Amino acid sequence: MSKISDLQNTLDTHFGTVKPSEMESSYEVSIATDPGQVNVPLNMAAKAFNDAIFSSIQDIQILDRCISLNVPQMEDGNNFGVTVQLTISKYLQQTKDELHKKMDLVPSYYASRADAVEKMSLPNTTLSETKTSSNSDAKGGKDGDEKKSSSSNVSEEKTTRSDGKGCAEYRKLHVVTLDVQFYYKLKTGLIECIDSYLYMLDNFEKNKEKLLSPKGSSGGRNAMSMY
Repeated sequence: MSKISDLQNTLDTHFGTVKPSEMESSYEVSIATDPGQVNVPLNMAAKAFNDAIFSSIQDIQILDRCISLNVPQMEDGNNFGVTVQLTISKYLQQTKDELHKKMDLVPSYYASRADAVEKMSLPNTTLSETKTSSNSDAKGGKDGDEKKSSSSNVSEEKTTRSDGKGCAEYRKLHVVTLDVQFYYKLKTGLIECIDSYLYMLDNFEKNKEKLLSPKGSSGGRNAMSMY
């Protein structure tokens, strides 16, 4: 249950009870000066989310290993306990797969946000350089025939900005909406992770005897089990 407490603390620290409209207003202010900057609080929440999901997956692997090491020798009769083991193990695998999918939220968000920022028609500075050269021949003179050459470099810096102010404003709102959407996806995903963890522990505790001694305490259990 200490793990449940840790997950709940992560939820309380990075995800409150703010309404989407309030989050949107807050994010609009934060990117007003530089829409392309990283949303720092959201970035920290994403890191905490990944840590929580990864830690939960590791715990599921430990529980599944515990069950697997207590599967008895295959034989006829009295296999109800083995059925319980297989059922719980299947649930653990499904839960682990779902948590793996949730980890795709973070890279998908960063890719979408980068694409949205790129399309915001923000000021774009380009530097161009032109190089010219010339050659000339001269005859006579103090040193006789001579060949002269010269070169020059011309640099030009240009800043371009979109004239479509209204369109740029909608694109800025699009970035804000992506941030808000990602925030609630992370929050929902973490709540689902906590729920899955609770269901997993509840199933394990209710069926602990069958999971660890599927044939009963007198026989069939793996004597070499580390659990």
